[in-house]
Amino acid sequence: MTSVAGGGRSSRPVVGGSAAVLVAATVWGTTGTATHFAPGVPAFVFGAVTFGLGGLLLAATTGRGAVRALVQRDTRRWVVLGAASLVVYAVAFYAALAEAGVALGTTVAIGTSPLFAGLVEWAADGRRVSGRWVVATLVSVVGMVVVTVARSEAPGSGSLPLGLGSALVAGLTYATYSWAVARGMRAAGTPGVASVAARASVPGRAVVVPGRAVVGAVFGLAAVPLVVVLVLWCTVGAGPDALAPTHWPVFGYLALVPTVLGHSLYAAGLRHVSASVATLLSLFEPVVAAVLAVLVVGEHLGAVGWAGIGLVVVGLGLLALPGRRRPGSATAR
Repeated sequence: MTSVAGGGRSSRPVVGGSAAVLVAATVWGTTGTATHFAPGVPAFVFGAVTFGLGGLLLAATTGRGAVRALVQRDTRRWVVLGAASLVVYAVAFYAALAEAGVALGTTVAIGTSPLFAGLVEWAADGRRVSGRWVVATLVSVVGMVVVTVARSEAPGSGSLPLGLGSALVAGLTYATYSWAVARGMRAAGTPGVASVAARASVPGRAVVVPGRAVVGAVFGLAAVPLVVVLVLWCTVGAGPDALAPTHWPVFGYLALVPTVLGHSLYAAGLRHVSASVATLLSLFEPVVAAVLAVLVVGEHLGAVGWAGIGLVVVGLGLLALPGRRRPGSATAR
């Protein structure tokens, strides 16, 4: 994973930055549980609300910069690729939660994203992966197999194969989105672009200056079809139960808290900690999702399932830890 390490940070800003990232990861981990309080709503609607309405708000914070990123030739193709990937991710992620369960769906989707990112960078940029990346991949894959076995033995209403397939699609499309955003930032001449080997490194930069215009354009463009789908569903396809007044607080929460607040906190954290440290802290998200799935949603994982989630987190931790390089230098995956 490539990151630019900063020097001369005092301990107080670093602690504050770490706390901001940790709170952001906690907020992201609540998305799956939040959907539990809006039964009968299709998975694609949750994606449309989170990345449609929330995406419009994020795009609005970048103003005319997002428009320029969309119309300029150097960045336009990366914005389009990133937006298309984000639209697919928005649907696939919530489909994974609905079919595989909150704990397993979040773990697989989040766990495979940095792994797919490494493969995308290798295939597209010719960037070789290290032995540590291979070890981290193997540990995470073993963990996902373990938690999958544990989940398949537990009763559930969803389709496990469909849920796992959706989670893998979510991991791949988020990796593609991250790679496209990073390339767009480089095309725009943004300095200090970090690697996209981890899911958390890009959402935070969605509101960081400079470079936020590219991400704002991606979110804004992706929001267009998602909002259209949301409006059509509300006016044509939604049943009376799906439009219950109790569901709208959930929709508002998904748009404002995980998307706008979570990404803003992550951006604030990245001003004081390196991308590698922030990525490591963001691994708290699947842990929060799993705990809430058990305590609130009523899912059951058992000791084997928890061990599998632990292996996934350990594998991602190995992937996120900075390499042994001189202070102030970039660390390579």
